[in-house]
Amino acid sequence: MSLYQDFKNWVTVWVLTFAFSFPRTDYPRRAIHYLQMFLYRSRSDWIHEEESRGHWIAEDLKRNAKREAITDRISDANVIFLWIPGGGFRFDLGKLYTPTFATWIRALEADKNIKSMVFVADYKRGPEELFPTAVNQIAETYNWLTNTLNIDPRKIIIGADDAGAAIALDALFMKIPSSQKPAGMICASPYTGLEAGGESWRANLGQDIINENSVNRMELAYLGPEKNDSDDESDDGKPEVSPFVYLRDHVQLGSFLPSRMLFFLGGKEVLLDEGGLLASRARSSGAQVVVVQEPSGVHLWSMLPDVFIKDPSVKQYMLDRFVDFVAGTIKK
Repeated sequence: MSLYQDFKNWVTVWVLTFAFSFPRTDYPRRAIHYLQMFLYRSRSDWIHEEESRGHWIAEDLKRNAKREAITDRISDANVIFLWIPGGGFRFDLGKLYTPTFATWIRALEADKNIKSMVFVADYKRGPEELFPTAVNQIAETYNWLTNTLNIDPRKIIIGADDAGAAIALDALFMKIPSSQKPAGMICASPYTGLEAGGESWRANLGQDIINENSVNRMELAYLGPEKNDSDDESDDGKPEVSPFVYLRDHVQLGSFLPSRMLFFLGGKEVLLDEGGLLASRARSSGAQVVVVQEPSGVHLWSMLPDVFIKDPSVKQYMLDRFVDFVAGTIKK
């Protein structure tokens, strides 16, 4: 590993650890912005910004970014990934993942002759904008993909990491009709709204890049300080729109989740139990679930494998499971 890569890895880990736990949002946002600007620009020619919605990722996309050309590439693609990036509901990590998405896109075409594109969604973040703003925006983006761009839901795989998973789950549960749900879902180091605690917290606290303060910041940024725990009804007696309803035991996850799901979990994550519980409940509800758990993995290891994983065989195993999952989900 080069000295530059060592430096990049060290800076990335430091910035992420700082950003997730620092109480204010302005400094973490600036830190992430500068990290992206100076150390994560290697695939900038793959990115095309879609004003107010997010950005597309595909090989050499900037070379011909006219609307007609992008529409043709969308039509030719076998799979479209709609990715909801995390950042504790407070900042945007999406551009950090561009090299990973590029690796995925190339592997799918090389190994399975599957053409793909990624759309990384943008959404308003807390604490300025609280639930359900982000959920509504992601639902609108999904509607734009399916109804305006006429992308068949059967060739969409929705993916999310960190707090983006909670937004994706809320959007699927509350906003996206079951008849229009995507073909599959990928959850990478998901935060789903459970309170801090449990065995993985006791075992991994201090080894991960997030801690109790990180989760407290997430809750405040998504729900605000005045969240109402008795949220079945509002003051006027009307049903209240509530986050994390999918956590309730009586909710049948199969009614709104895609039929195939892939989980990337890390053995050193404090949120390991959280992701494992969701995977178990999804499997019990009838979904076909694949879990890739790396014993040494910390939070977001699968989204930033060059930062967190030293063993090339681990990266290849993760990539192979991803390719197999997509090939089994999308019928060409």
